[in-house]
Amino acid sequence: MMSGVMRLLLSACVLVTAALLLVGASSASPEGSVLESAQPTEREGLARLVGTCTKCHEDVCKEWEGTLHAQSWTDPVFQAAIAELADKGESCAPCHAPQELMLQGMGKLPLPRKNDREVGVNCVTCHMKGNRYLGPYDSTGHGGVDADDGYRKADMCLSCHGQPQARAEHDQGTSYLAGTAAKEGRTCQSCHMPAVQRKLVTSPTIKEKYTIGEQACRVHAFSGARRGVVVRGAAELKANFKGDNVEVVLTALTGHALPATEGRTVRLRIAFSDATGTSVGQAYQAWRHGNEALPATGPVTLSFPAANAAKAHLILEQELPKAPGRVEALVQSIAELEITR
Repeated sequence: MMSGVMRLLLSACVLVTAALLLVGASSASPEGSVLESAQPTEREGLARLVGTCTKCHEDVCKEWEGTLHAQSWTDPVFQAAIAELADKGESCAPCHAPQELMLQGMGKLPLPRKNDREVGVNCVTCHMKGNRYLGPYDSTGHGGVDADDGYRKADMCLSCHGQPQARAEHDQGTSYLAGTAAKEGRTCQSCHMPAVQRKLVTSPTIKEKYTIGEQACRVHAFSGARRGVVVRGAAELKANFKGDNVEVVLTALTGHALPATEGRTVRLRIAFSDATGTSVGQAYQAWRHGNEALPATGPVTLSFPAANAAKAHLILEQELPKAPGRVEALVQSIAELEITR
């Protein structure tokens, strides 16, 4: 008969063996840990955390608050659009309500979040990974900000604006990478986040010892077509009479195709008149997102009949049509030109 001591020793051996087997399995099969790290737990209290940013970065936060990044989930046009979708916008959440970009890496489609979607694309989305703070330059703020050169490249923006397989209708990245801007080293930030020298810590409530002097940074207003600021001058318009025709040369200056996304139309309208100013005809050409857009690779030359014309008035414009969430169509001037024979 086995003694009590022997039973205890045998039980201990069994437990130790089981523990060693578990450790060995863990060491030999790291797939489980990789899978777990690929699907991190969603951050809690995001809206509260974003709200604390304005305590120091008052100017930057005010700029962001007025943008469609801040309203990426709550925007009325977007909400009306996803109401018609079978999944009610879940397939849109990776970009309209993303977790931190750095969890997947710059240039890769972000993970969607389930909570606090009303804060859209926010400070945490771009500048945090876990408890680490990230930016284009090293800083002593926040106990240390890690610099990443990707913030000064298009990679940052292509996480959402360059995903043709996920959302071809919102893909500006493909035409940008194929175009002259990318080849010349110009980035998305060049137009949509102009460089500026200023204090990043601007709130008067912060003790003087925490303030930092002026430094290089970017405007966080993210000017885009919906706000109209960058539309004027988005293409170069040239024209001249050539025999019985008017030859028009259009060059997109956007760095990507024009228009850049679905639901927008770029159109050229030409009004012809004789020497007395009497109308003798009109011409019209339109471009839409995709293969029908003005390319980012160089100029496009067009020719329009104008045998009876002495003058031509050309208007290049973009229209965002009336839609659920948009009460009236939005027509934006790009360029205007008048030529005489």
